Amino acid sequence: MAEYRRGLAGFFAESLQNGLRVTYVSSDGTEAARRDLADLSDPERLLAAGALHVLSARDVYGAGGPVDPERVVACVAAATEQALADGFRGLAMSGDATELVRTPAKRDAFARYEFLVDRYMAGHPLSALCGYGLELGNDTVTEFALLHAPGPANATPYQVFACPDGAIGLAGEFDPVGVAALGRVLPRLRTTDGGALVIDMAGVRYVDHRLLLTLDAYARANGVAVSLRSAPPFAAHLMELLPVDSLHRAEPGEQGSGAQG
Repeated sequence: MAEYRRGLAGFFAESLQNGLRVTYVSSDGTEAARRDLADLSDPERLLAAGALHVLSARDVYGAGGPVDPERVVACVAAATEQALADGFRGLAMSGDATELVRTPAKRDAFARYEFLVDRYMAGHPLSALCGYGLELGNDTVTEFALLHAPGPANATPYQVFACPDGAIGLAGEFDPVGVAALGRVLPRLRTTDGGALVIDMAGVRYVDHRLLLTLDAYARANGVAVSLRSAPPFAAHLMELLPVDSLHRAEPGEQGSGAQG
């Protein structure tokens, strides 16, 4: 995880410059956290000043089973509010999430958490950086790398994120690899049964038939109508040519209602 530690130091340094409190979530205790933060300038001074906090992964994420997504979001939100109350402009949080996604059940729960916390971040001064060990395999790393809103730190050319109104946002260029990753991620977001799922495509720069077929297959498998909001003109044209009867263009002003949280 040497690459993650280097990225962590840069992420925290920039956050401190912007007036944020930085919080490191450690699974290996305080001494291990100090080693992980060795590239950060004067961490002892930052700890003493309250600008740097170290939290236990057990306290944040639970006792080692699949996370409770809603509980973890509430914990992170409370830490953000406390940072604001203490005079900081917000919170930047980071930790190695490898052990939190070792099994299919853990991956399902943590993907749901990532999606919900992304929605929280859309309206609150919270930023986050998660580390994932490459031993998890390329598919798993890719799936979690794409579960974030667009930004300069994105490791993939395509993103899936929560819109503030409950829609699922897509952004970037969905090539065959991105489409396959999206197909694995969507079922983990546990959309509400019975209501239309709105997919916001305003940030999509490239789409081919595979993306639309994947969304249609998801809609059929889950018995839910999928509305595409701000679909690129080419996507709208493809919808007229392909057998994607479960996909519809969103009505003007239609808001998302498909993501629980």
